[in-house]
Amino acid sequence: MAETVAERVVRVFAEFKKLPPEEIKMETTFEELGLDSLDGLNLIFELEEEFDLTVPDNQIQEMKSVEQVVAGIEALLEAKEKGIDVTAEAAKEFAESQNSER
Repeated sequence: MAETVAERVVRVFAEFKKLPPEEIKMETTFEELGLDSLDGLNLIFELEEEFDLTVPDNQIQEMKSVEQVVAGIEALLEAKEKGIDVTAEAAKEFAESQNSER
């Protein structure tokens, strides 16, 4: 049986922190795992490879726990299935936000 998104995210976290997967719960935060911002970025790279997708920068900043990462990855996978380029969408939103601030 294929792993769920949550199981795959937990496995990536566990391998990254060299912990048994059962020690990582959905409510576990990056802070509780002792991840600094560089660790967080490296972890996102690992997740991007695992799921073959790109996590937009604006979404990375919102990810502070395992549960938020799972929700974010699920949303990205759903968008990918529908053929939505979230990176282009995020770039467009960013450009619009920059223009509206002027």
